[in-house]
Amino acid sequence: MATPPKNVDRRAQRTRQVLWQAFLEIMQEKGFTAMSIQEITERANVHRGTFYAHFADKYALLEAIIREEFRDLLTSTLPSESQWERKTLHLLIETTLDYFKSMHRQCPPLDIIDPLVKQVTQEELATLLYIWLKKSRRTHMRWQIPVEMVAQLMSWTILGAAIQWSQDTTTMSSEQMAQNVLLMLLEGVTHLAPDALPE
Repeated sequence: MATPPKNVDRRAQRTRQVLWQAFLEIMQEKGFTAMSIQEITERANVHRGTFYAHFADKYALLEAIIREEFRDLLTSTLPSESQWERKTLHLLIETTLDYFKSMHRQCPPLDIIDPLVKQVTQEELATLLYIWLKKSRRTHMRWQIPVEMVAQLMSWTILGAAIQWSQDTTTMSSEQMAQNVLLMLLEGVTHLAPDALPE
């Protein structure tokens, strides 16, 4: 199968960038709900057909921006050869905590945007955790539940902690909170009720 010329990829990338920039500018000016595709394309100086060649609607554009920003944050924060280990998991948790704290400080999220941020973040966390777990030698051990479910449950735990911590008035640092979440993920609560566990 023939690969497209590099200049086509660059052109598509540039088009996406100008759409993103136009979207973010209008978002600052009037908010997500009030903006239209027409305004985005006029600001970006592209045709509506060009917009729809890249995104189904403004929600898809917003999702792409959130996903790319979170991925970029993880890429710039985590080691290039990230893997399943205590130190890297702690860094992933702390980065997610700081991400939500930063968002909460900027402005209270709009009802439409907030669920999308949570959804995208959870999906990205689950995907990354799944990759780490699959690569880990420990995953060759016998699991009582599927690795996919482990990744999903851990991602929801990290996300829930990040949302709660970012909205609390607590003085607990992100490092300490990350340590608490890490202990919860790695050790669970078996020590709290050992008699309640099956033999």
